[in-house]
Amino acid sequence: MILSKSGLKSANEMAFISIDDAAITALCNYIKINNLSEVKSNDKSFNNFDLFLELIEKQNEIRKFEMRDIKKFHNLRKNLFQQSDVISMETVNEYVVLVKVLLAYLYNYRASKLGWEQMVKDYQNNL
Repeated sequence: MILSKSGLKSANEMAFISIDDAAITALCNYIKINNLSEVKSNDKSFNNFDLFLELIEKQNEIRKFEMRDIKKFHNLRKNLFQQSDVISMETVNEYVVLVKVLLAYLYNYRASKLGWEQMVKDYQNNL
């Protein structure tokens, strides 16, 4: 939302990367906090996003179609610099919704639309 108003040519890409970073952080922290993996944080596979998504899906923390959609968006990031034109504001907004769902499932964190908008305004004021 903040970046969409910035007028930057790469705003969608920057927003998309930020959303993906939030998904990665939420997922990795949940796995670590709940000791769901034998993988240690210094192990190269600790950052295996797909593996961790599958772990939480097996724990019934997310549904299979949500896992598939989150993987799809995460994989878009891997090709972002070759195909930056595929990141529309609609794509960013769809990923935002999935990350909100992920936060709700994993951390029982739910904010109303007004709550999210207030957080955005507070963030803008602190820039």
